[in-house]
Amino acid sequence: DVAGSCHGGSHTGVYQFIRDNGGIPFDTCQPYLACSDESDEGFCQYVDTTCSAMNTCRTCNTYSSRGGECVALDYYPNATVAEY
Repeated sequence: DVAGSCHGGSHTGVYQFIRDNGGIPFDTCQPYLACSDESDEGFCQYVDTTCSAMNTCRTCNTYSSRGGECVALDYYPNATVAEY
């Protein structure tokens, strides 16, 4: 966990993570969710926090209650870091 966790971290670790991984998606692609794999408060225990394509960037065609489906995006707008 180079950038830290829900319990804190280093701001330089965040920049390193972005550079090492080629960018991070904008929040329109993957909104922030204050849950981690050890969280058991509220609905966090029911949330998949694994590092996967679906959890990196996704789009959905409508609400799941209306039969909608979500798919992972291979290409998405992202923020990058040239140096830190």
